[in-house]
Amino acid sequence: MGYVSYTFEDGFERPVEDLMWRVIMLVLSGGWHRMWEERARREIIERIEEGGLENILAGVPQEEVEIFRHDLKILKIFST
Repeated sequence: MGYVSYTFEDGFERPVEDLMWRVIMLVLSGGWHRMWEERARREIIERIEEGGLENILAGVPQEEVEIFRHDLKILKIFST
């Protein structure tokens, strides 16, 4: 996971790409490393708090926004 994360560390220009990448990494981690998972969750939440979820997802088709919000809810990152 570390290598993959490092490879794409500066690879995304748009906040939505960065946020979605971080969520993908969290899912792929499978909860194997508790400390990494906690840090990943914290980073996702910080990104959402900094940019506002609506602003980050601006320009994303509504159907995809709804799916992504549902994913965040399943991961217990976002409640509504």
